[in-house]
Order: sequence, then structure tokens, then C-alpha cells
Amino acid sequence: MIENTPPIESIEIDMSKSGSKIWRKRPKQGRSENTVNTILLAAEQLFTSKGYHKTSTEDIAERAGVGVGSIYDYFPNKVSVALALLENTVLTASEDSRKYLMDSASGGIEDNLPNVVRGLFDQYKRHAPVLIKLVSEVAELQHEEIYTFDHVLFRASLIFLQQYYDQYPDIDLRSAHSFLILVFTSSVREYLSLRNPKLREDEFVKRLSDLLVGYLVGASSRPLTQDSQ
Repeated sequence: MIENTPPIESIEIDMSKSGSKIWRKRPKQGRSENTVNTILLAAEQLFTSKGYHKTSTEDIAERAGVGVGSIYDYFPNKVSVALALLENTVLTASEDSRKYLMDSASGGIEDNLPNVVRGLFDQYKRHAPVLIKLVSEVAELQHEEIYTFDHVLFRASLIFLQQYYDQYPDIDLRSAHSFLILVFTSSVREYLSLRNPKLREDEFVKRLSDLLVGYLVGASSRPLTQDSQ
């Protein structure tokens, strides 16, 4: 069994590594929190419609209906606005994704994994403007210390997979998980980045689910290689 992994419901999102890069001053009261939320909503809308590099702090202030000084009260620069937006999005997507993993904690993986894939795909799709588009545009969001949704998903999916250890006792689940999560995240990112994908969304999700389940089922019938032992 995979050791030292907590239950899914105990997963906490730790943004502390990136937190020091974000804030000039964190909002502590309702009014200031509302101001920051308005700024971040405006930033997300503009980053999505115009792109990060074509959006200025003046543009964000105008869309938010605040003075530019209000932005600099909380954020030292535009990059920090993007970091804060990513932080909020990761927290939201992580909380919403947890239920898919927890709801699939019983039963067989052949039935449960497709539901998890569908739920996680929907989170990537819902938050694609930030999790995919913005991250690809802003080099600072790609730094290894930034705690992204991919980090959360990697840990949570490993915990989810370990619940099926008894079903697949002959598989090196850590190695299998590393491969499966790479296939999932890279495939979903690529699909959602396409302007005109050739596969319908439901067909893509089904094929991806079948691929992941097929790998596990196939791996369970093969002996471990020396590299995976």
C-alpha cells in the first residue's frame, strides 16, 4: 500500500510559497475584500478578452471602477494581480474537484474513474482562461514554487488511486499514477487549447477515460518490470 498519504478530505491547499510574491497588503475587512474581488474579476475578464500582455493596470482599474492607486494598495505590480487570480482560481477549482474524488471513494475503478475524469475535465474547462491560458502567457506563473492546480491534482489523484490497491495489488501505483496524471493533464490542456477540436467533448472525455482505465487493467495483468520494482 502507498504509505504516508492522508485521506482525500484532509487535503489542504498551501499557497504560502507564492503568497509572499503576491500581496503588498492582504485585505482583512469586508470592504477591502470586496475591492480586491472586484479588481480580480476585472483582471480575469480583461486577461481573457485582451490577453495579459495587452492589459495594463489602468485598464483593470477602469473596468473595476476603482482608481489605479487602489490596485497598488494591495498589489505591487500586474504580475502579482495575476498571481492572486491564479491563487483564487486554484482554491476554487480544488474545492470543487475534491467532491468528485470523495464521491468515487467506493466501488470499482472502472465505474468511478470515468466520473472523476469528467468532473476534473469540467474544472479545467470552467477555469481554462486562468489555469491554461493565463499560465501559458505569464512566465512568472510557471515557476516551480507556484502552487498550481496541477500540484493539487497530482496529490489528490494519488490518494484517490491508492484506494484501489487491493484491486490492483501487482501494480506499482506510484509509477502508474505518474504516467496517468501526465497523460490526463497534458491531454486536457491540449484539447482545451484547440480552437476547433475534431473530437466532440463527450467523445474526447470518454476516450481519455477508456485509455486511463485500460492502462490500469492492462498493467494489472503484466508483471512488474525491474525498473518499477
